[in-house]
Amino acid sequence: MIKWKAFLPLLLSLAIFGCEPEPYTTEVGFTNGSSTGRHSVYKMTITTVSGGKANFAMGGVSGYPGAHSSGGRIDAPAYIEGEWEEGWGFADDDISSTPHHRISAPIPDNAEAKMKTMDNYYQNFDRDYGSIQVIVDGQRVRVFYTKNCLNKLADCAPKKGADPNGWVKKSPRNLTDVVVLFDGKGESSPTPFPSADNATSEHRQKANSPE
Repeated sequence: MIKWKAFLPLLLSLAIFGCEPEPYTTEVGFTNGSSTGRHSVYKMTITTVSGGKANFAMGGVSGYPGAHSSGGRIDAPAYIEGEWEEGWGFADDDISSTPHHRISAPIPDNAEAKMKTMDNYYQNFDRDYGSIQVIVDGQRVRVFYTKNCLNKLADCAPKKGADPNGWVKKSPRNLTDVVVLFDGKGESSPTPFPSADNATSEHRQKANSPE
């Protein structure tokens, strides 16, 4: 009996650790678009809480929700890094005056809670996948998560008390519901930003040049 008492704390600790919930992940498509017209997105990477990276850069975009890729299983976004310009590159005559933008910023910690709210929002609509949308509008960049429930095609009535924090908003075209995981403004320049290689080369040239 004494031996069992000695092992009881160990058994309890194993039981507790064995019942830990699985980390949050969800199946999503990736979307890159704009609600204000033509943009060229050269780089747009989201890093998740687990350290995974997802590429949302889809080149020339001009509408919402925009270009789409199959995506995959992902956990909550934690950081966004991107570079884009207004217009469609050299297809535009005024490329020399096209504003260029870039961003490197953390995504708020409540992204996972917002995604879970969206997952459990609808009363009669049950879909096991959604979409993460990165939307660029000039200097502004937003990250949405949606289950793509369209009122014309499905019953999108919310559950009672499903959104106590008021996180669920209408999409830019007012066709479905989204939660906004990030809404910020990037750095702007009238000319393209130097690449990391060019910046390093310029720094070395300055360091080696005579005073």
